[in-house]
Amino acid sequence: MRILKKGKKYLQCMVKYKQVPEDFIVSEINEFEIKKNGDYRLYSIEKKSIESLFLISFIGKTCNIPSKDIGIAGLKDKHAITKQYLTIPRKYEINLPDEKNIIITFIGFVDKPITSGDLIGNEFQITVRDIKKGELDGIYQKAETIASLGVPNYYDSQRFGSVICGEFIAMYLIKKDYEFAVKIFMTASTRHEQQNLIAEKNFIYEHWKDFGKLTIGNPELSKIQDEYKKTGEFLFAYKRIPEKLRDLYISAYQSYIWNENLKQLLWKCIDKKRLYSIKYNIGSLTYFKSVSSDELSKLPKYFRTISHNMEFENELEKEIIEKFLIKEGILLSDFNIHKATGNFFKTLSRDVLLFPTNFSISEPEVDELNDFGKNNLFKIQVSFTLPKGSYATVVTKRLFNQ
Repeated sequence: MRILKKGKKYLQCMVKYKQVPEDFIVSEINEFEIKKNGDYRLYSIEKKSIESLFLISFIGKTCNIPSKDIGIAGLKDKHAITKQYLTIPRKYEINLPDEKNIIITFIGFVDKPITSGDLIGNEFQITVRDIKKGELDGIYQKAETIASLGVPNYYDSQRFGSVICGEFIAMYLIKKDYEFAVKIFMTASTRHEQQNLIAEKNFIYEHWKDFGKLTIGNPELSKIQDEYKKTGEFLFAYKRIPEKLRDLYISAYQSYIWNENLKQLLWKCIDKKRLYSIKYNIGSLTYFKSVSSDELSKLPKYFRTISHNMEFENELEKEIIEKFLIKEGILLSDFNIHKATGNFFKTLSRDVLLFPTNFSISEPEVDELNDFGKNNLFKIQVSFTLPKGSYATVVTKRLFNQ
């Protein structure tokens, strides 16, 4: 993968997650008023190793249903077994060919489509493997305090899939550097993309100074270039990027800012000797080994995301946010990008600590995938429930240090 800027090196993971899809099982918690008749059909879905967006596209194409008419409450991990719900207008039906990795069951009718706001939470069953015997005691000691002390409620790596080569497109929108925002979209690639697309992006990168004159084969990239050739403005070219992607760029940067501010909050309220860092895909997250009741009382219940029109609620919030803005070289007013880009930042409150409920941890068992008869490598299953918008991996990071 070509890097636009020098990247950071990350530590090799020691324990293993998601070696098989059955190692990560997530089930939506939702409540529906199911009827015999209604405006929308409700289905339950169990899928294995399939992305939610791919599933929507597959159902849409197979059953002639516009993707915008397919309602789901949230995107789920690909490398997992996931159980969630889906709605479509009653004039459509889902009839799929036999597909071993997708089980869709019609439940009944509801009066409105599913949206992300309808989700209550998720139940998780996670199997972690390749655990050495000497690590077991520490894991179980941490497990004793997970439910009572909680963990920092970070946005985890899954939130940042739109961040390629460590670059936040939204940051360049804030700085009004629309050319570089478009350049990232047109040239940054990942190893998961098809080779012909990677090759074309590399070609565009190498000939960027002649961007308007290039012959581009990929239809999505070509649309962006066509807008630039027509208007001569990279801002208008940026606005031809699909709306859902542009929304993801905003939420990724806003989530990153929130994570960075939460880290500062922990450093201000908790004894530094009991803080430590764990890597994730765009940097590091700060955790606490333990926390006193006095320190807990200093921590606010929630912290807010940034927008241009927010008014600070207290000096602590003001100090932390202003420190971040200085580090980034931006002003709060710079977040007012809606008129120019059509995107916007919104101030929302998010709980500082996450408290898993129904938490349980299994006894260790020999890891049949990695032990090879030596009886010194183990697996553990942890189960818990989280409210919507929270990440199971911030809990497993606390337990397994990665």
